[in-house]
Amino acid sequence: MPADPRVVSACDILIGAPGCPGDPAKAIQLLMAGMSAGSGAATERLAVLAAIGVARPSDWIEAINLLVRSAEQSHRPAQGQLAVLAGEESVPQGEGGADLWKTLARRIDLRGLLKAPALTQVRTEPAIALLSGLATPAMCSWLIAKGAGKVTPAKVGDYQTGQWVQDPVRTGEAAGFGLADTDLILAMTQKRLELASGLHVHQQEAPHVLSYQPGQEYRAHFDFLVPGEAAFQHILETMGQRVATCLTWLNDDYEGGDTAFLKIDWKHKGKPGDAMLFLNVRTSDRRPDGSTLHAGLPVTRGRKWLLSQWVRDRVQPVV
Repeated sequence: MPADPRVVSACDILIGAPGCPGDPAKAIQLLMAGMSAGSGAATERLAVLAAIGVARPSDWIEAINLLVRSAEQSHRPAQGQLAVLAGEESVPQGEGGADLWKTLARRIDLRGLLKAPALTQVRTEPAIALLSGLATPAMCSWLIAKGAGKVTPAKVGDYQTGQWVQDPVRTGEAAGFGLADTDLILAMTQKRLELASGLHVHQQEAPHVLSYQPGQEYRAHFDFLVPGEAAFQHILETMGQRVATCLTWLNDDYEGGDTAFLKIDWKHKGKPGDAMLFLNVRTSDRRPDGSTLHAGLPVTRGRKWLLSQWVRDRVQPVV
């Protein structure tokens, strides 16, 4: 389906460009005009902005209502998201008649979804916690499908050039989802992380779906940015330090691929929907923590899928 040009324009205005800051109010006005004209894509974008709280307080009830309207406007991604939030693996057919999408929305346990997942600290140096059920089974399946259509070879930051480049240290695939192509499923994972940890949604970077096939790995690395390195100093000054990483397992039908912390001889493989949260900085002084050296070990069979969420020490720009 061709992209709705009104939505494309609105997202460009929302995000802005170098030397031209984003204008959320103007973008929302354009999306509202699109919604009034019957654009389900525009209505879905408004649902995402309502959930995240862009240029306004977050309102998940309004977000669901907008998603229903988008579904009624025959926007298939909105229909799929309603089904996933209601715990369905696929969109129900032939139920509810003309009120199908409202019926599906009534099945969504919003109070339960907006309840903090259980968090259990398992290490103190470095600080590592496990989160139970950050994503539901339906959410995991949705995110795998969403990532499968977009993943490309993953990149790493090159401290010599300041560019993001392919490197043998990281041989898996990744797909990032900025505000133009995120959805309520991704927004819900961010909200549930905030509820469990206190790490605010607006401090969270664009999430990434990661994929590792047999032989692929991410060798020993840190997630924090090294202070004082000229190549990334501007990013560190404007976007802040990556203080935390959250990894959510989306499947477990693979072998190998554990996440290993090499300096403490500890590794972990979670169940689908469960997550691991670790701090990249010391709790004492917020300086980079060298004991967080970690690796994604090689997958030996099957395909590993993860949702990766970095969190900064300040509110992030819209991307």
